[in-house]
Amino acid sequence: MFGKLLAIAIAVTACCLSGAALAQKLTVASDTPVTLPGTQQLIVHSPSLNRDFQIRISPPSGKLNPGEKAAAVYVLDGNMYFGMVRDTLGLMALEAGTWPAYTIAVGYDTSKPVNVMAQRAEDFLYAPVKDNASGKFDGGGGEAFAKFILEELKPHIEATLPVDAQRSFLVGHSYGGLFASSLVARKPEAFAGYIIGSPSVWANAKLVDEVSKARGAGRPIYLSVGEKEVFDTINMVTDADKLLGALTAAGFKVTHRVHAGQTHVMEPSIMFAEGLRVLLAKPKAN
Repeated sequence: MFGKLLAIAIAVTACCLSGAALAQKLTVASDTPVTLPGTQQLIVHSPSLNRDFQIRISPPSGKLNPGEKAAAVYVLDGNMYFGMVRDTLGLMALEAGTWPAYTIAVGYDTSKPVNVMAQRAEDFLYAPVKDNASGKFDGGGGEAFAKFILEELKPHIEATLPVDAQRSFLVGHSYGGLFASSLVARKPEAFAGYIIGSPSVWANAKLVDEVSKARGAGRPIYLSVGEKEVFDTINMVTDADKLLGALTAAGFKVTHRVHAGQTHVMEPSIMFAEGLRVLLAKPKAN
């Protein structure tokens, strides 16, 4: 019996050694940057702001009929969220019931995150906010940034791509959600609908009142926040509730979600998928 077991062990060992001898070192045939099919990146110069922006564009994955125009999803914080929104729209195209859409990601021509954070703070806040760490004030460029989006970028996109201006939507998270909310208060008709994620309501004490005076006219808005977005002096869950009340009072058609267990950083992974499905849903046939 022992002899048989020994023979089996020797045979297995020999087999393994033979496999190891046959194993070859991996050879890398090529090493190149990834190119996403159909996508393009523009560096555009804003004449009103006199600086450059990075615009990343991805075409719709869904099928368009001849002569049909696609929806357009304008994504703030494009440096971070272009890929996430593009992939989400691509997966949505596998299901029936949603409009095909272009991804238009608005970002900055820099590879340094610190520069991105500084620039977005300037652009997304209509009113300056004091940074407790540095003692300096951030923001105040919201009006100028809105002019770039509405009077320069959006007309260019609509003139060069087959997009439907009546199905153009704005998506923003955090400071981006604050900017979208501020635009809703001032020019709700600028977009057909809005996705507002984890809006930094705390950064503008007048925001809720400003939004309550807007004319919603049934315009759709998806508003979300993560359950765990509660900090020492800031409760973004209750802030979102206040914004919800103002949007509803103003006559917007609001879909509101508080996502269990979600943090500020992880909230976008859910809000994009849910929000885009709400805004891009095709009318159901009777």
